[in-house]
Amino acid sequence: MPDVSSARAGVLSKRALVTASHAVERAALAEGTGADTVVFALFQRLPYFEREREVYARIARTAAVTVVGMVDSGRPDLPHGVTPVLLRPDESMAREWSVAVLSPTFGASVVAQDLDDVDPQAATVESARLFRGRWGLRRDEAYAEVVRLRDALGDRLPPAVRRKVGEVLASVEAPAAVDVESRAEAALRHVASRLEALSPPVAGPVDPETGLATLAGITPWLGDATDTVPLGLILVTVDDLTAVERRHGNRIRMHTEQNIADLLRDGLRPLDRAVRLGPGEFLVAQPVVGPDELTDRSLRLERRLAALHATYPFVDLHPRTTTMLTRRRPLPLHTLRSRLRHVPASTLWPPSQGSLPLEPRTPAARGGWFR
Repeated sequence: MPDVSSARAGVLSKRALVTASHAVERAALAEGTGADTVVFALFQRLPYFEREREVYARIARTAAVTVVGMVDSGRPDLPHGVTPVLLRPDESMAREWSVAVLSPTFGASVVAQDLDDVDPQAATVESARLFRGRWGLRRDEAYAEVVRLRDALGDRLPPAVRRKVGEVLASVEAPAAVDVESRAEAALRHVASRLEALSPPVAGPVDPETGLATLAGITPWLGDATDTVPLGLILVTVDDLTAVERRHGNRIRMHTEQNIADLLRDGLRPLDRAVRLGPGEFLVAQPVVGPDELTDRSLRLERRLAALHATYPFVDLHPRTTTMLTRRRPLPLHTLRSRLRHVPASTLWPPSQGSLPLEPRTPAARGGWFR
């Protein structure tokens, strides 16, 4: 895994981008900036903008132009003075994280493309996201980004906004202060690397019987309710687990549940989560996992759960599993449960019935698996 904490360009962590973006935004608010400053920002989805709403309200009160683009189902309610631009989900800018600030004497920018990939060692889904791009406190780069975004957004920008952007671009005449820019960047890289190292792990409530996460406990792990990170889900039910205590006693029930939890956690990356949804219902959630890998894990898990009759305390279990790749939030548990109703419970060993698989293996466009 590359070092993504302090790099200026290349593969960048979300935390590095947040730190750089906040620095660029604060530069737009610095004393002495304002009427001759233009700001462009692409936020991917509205929930990401909501975290920075007040900052952009302040920027819009002083900047000549403040443009914010995102994918949304309707025209979002943005602060006064912010020009909204709706992006299509299928255009490249919908996957872009960008902030560009430009005035006649100063420029700073962040531009990155979502890789649709994650750092498997990260603590949460959002913090695991990886991007490819660059950031810098360089006026020449900011100038180029403002030109690119103006041209890419085209007539989605009102004529008055395009005219004002053109005026600011034309006012950039004096040479950039390259020495000052490079020193400021070095300082920011140092701060970003220290913040990355200090990032605390996120832990939510766990099931006291098994130590597995709970549905409420993975809410901070999931983060913003957006469709930017695909998840592989395996729903597992053990139909007769609720009867184990009645038949064999509390001690056997607890030991059996711990055996199940150990199998659910086995082989997971630090980023993945195993969850207990109810007495006999469990979920495995894995960000950015392929359909074949997900199905293989589901089938292997079902076989190993059914084989627990050969391990102390030698209890026969009849598990069922089903899988889904999805970008939906909240998690589509109702759909998973409805699928599972059509999966017969195994009554023989080895099981004669398996998991309900994903769709038949036909070539699909990128993202075609996700619902």
